[in-house]
Amino acid sequence: MIVSEQFFQLLVMVTSGIAVGFIIDSVRLVIFSTPKRSRLRKWMMFVELLTWIALGGMTYYLLFWLKDGAWRAYDPLAQILGIFLYQIFFQRILRFIARILVNITVRPVWFIIRLIIAIIRRILQFILYIVGIIVRPFVKIYSYLVYTFSKKMRKLKYNKRQE
Repeated sequence: MIVSEQFFQLLVMVTSGIAVGFIIDSVRLVIFSTPKRSRLRKWMMFVELLTWIALGGMTYYLLFWLKDGAWRAYDPLAQILGIFLYQIFFQRILRFIARILVNITVRPVWFIIRLIIAIIRRILQFILYIVGIIVRPFVKIYSYLVYTFSKKMRKLKYNKRQE
């Protein structure tokens, strides 16, 4: 393997480290942009762990594609260097871009989903209210008949005991 190929592979691993830093930062940004009581925030550690596992698999695929599975000691160091470079130089710019993307895409979608759920709840409450109005006279008649019947049954039982 010639030096220019190794240098190119080193640059690819550093770039993948920058991408890993951006993806993890974006996942955290999306999770923290949801309401505090959302399920996504409750399962944050699980989601981040799955993200790390997926990124590890993609890094392995990148190594396999780039070097035919040959792993060198400088590969993880290059990726860690990429993560540090992201933290030092690129985090502000890319986090700003990620916030813009979250505000443009995730928040409107979240608002539309919540609006649809609220409309469906109101429709179901209205249907239950109408059913309650229709059923109320029958419930009153039923409760009156049960009360009257139980009153007569008490008298019947009482009369049977006296005999």
